[in-house]
Amino acid sequence: MKITIVNGSLASNGILRMWIIAQLLGRHHEVEAIGRLGEGEEILPWCRDYDWKVVRAEGMVETMDRLERAITGDIVMASGIGMGTFGTALLAKRRRGTPVILDMGEWEVHDHLKHKSSLARGLMIARSLVGPGWSNPHSFKYRYMLDHLTGFADEKTVACTFLKQRYGGVVLPFCVDTAKFDPDRFDKQAVRRKWGVPLDATVLFFGGNPQPMKGLEEMIAALRGLGDRVNALLVIVGRDESHAYTRRLMEAAPGKVLVLGAQPFELMPELHSIADLVVLPQTNHPKSQGYIPAKIYEAMAMRIPVVSSAVSDIPSILEGCGYVIPPEDAVALQASIEHVLLHPDEAREMGRRSRERVIERYSWDVGERILQGVIEGMASRSRLARAA
Repeated sequence: MKITIVNGSLASNGILRMWIIAQLLGRHHEVEAIGRLGEGEEILPWCRDYDWKVVRAEGMVETMDRLERAITGDIVMASGIGMGTFGTALLAKRRRGTPVILDMGEWEVHDHLKHKSSLARGLMIARSLVGPGWSNPHSFKYRYMLDHLTGFADEKTVACTFLKQRYGGVVLPFCVDTAKFDPDRFDKQAVRRKWGVPLDATVLFFGGNPQPMKGLEEMIAALRGLGDRVNALLVIVGRDESHAYTRRLMEAAPGKVLVLGAQPFELMPELHSIADLVVLPQTNHPKSQGYIPAKIYEAMAMRIPVVSSAVSDIPSILEGCGYVIPPEDAVALQASIEHVLLHPDEAREMGRRSRERVIERYSWDVGERILQGVIEGMASRSRLARAA
């Protein structure tokens, strides 16, 4: 069977999940992964090792038409709710009857819920639907309308329980290649020497774009609170000293923050091997209900204890193998960080359990079985329909 995966943009982080899914589907099926690139755009560097089928297009109508014409699979899988993805897949279903799988890696239609009252939400929706933005294929107006068409998908895969309760479908978590994200592949001391990380430091690791509300200031506060009791260091991978917020963190804790700049994805397992703790706090924003940071699984696969917040599926993911705090509780976050750094034996045991949990529930092999079950179920229903 041939499966076509449709991405609205190959230049955005949205293709990371599809990069994984394409490789898992490729174990059993012929896979065609297509996506748009605009003028001057390039494929996201972390995912260039896959054989993407690039469609060059400008404007929403041209993008949808060219993407739809490029689809040759027996099934089309749309990456998220957007006109270039789900809208294109529905177009293929209408024109050719191609069955559609809608993959939802996060909750994309939550913008109006930031308003407390139903009246304010209604006004926001009305203004969006009649206002400007018709040329943006991923604007709220299109996402809101497509959100009401998800029932036309023949199957759905969703990243967490909240999305399953809201839309139905099969839970397909972000999965980790545990063969690559394996701490036994690396000599921790050698990797630290390579990257200039002190051999005797206890390392808090942050990979991504440093921003407020990501717990970095609480990490700095914890480092200050520990004083000389623990030789702790915050290592940031994703930005260098030229980034204003990163520079501010460095100035807040001189000698306690090491920045290694942006690094390619293939180096992330190696860089994770230097870490003793990963902190991933989440907020009470509606988006957080339908979102799980992929970094949580990567850290767990590397036997790194994780501190995160009690939103979405995170409590069940970390149950018995990590540390869960209330969302947006800076005091609890700092206290949890200090506890982990002061109890290294407990932290190592949590890390050991974390990798076991990932192998059991969130590895590529698990993701492969889930996807194969989805495809076989669709094929079976199709055979029954033809027979009837």
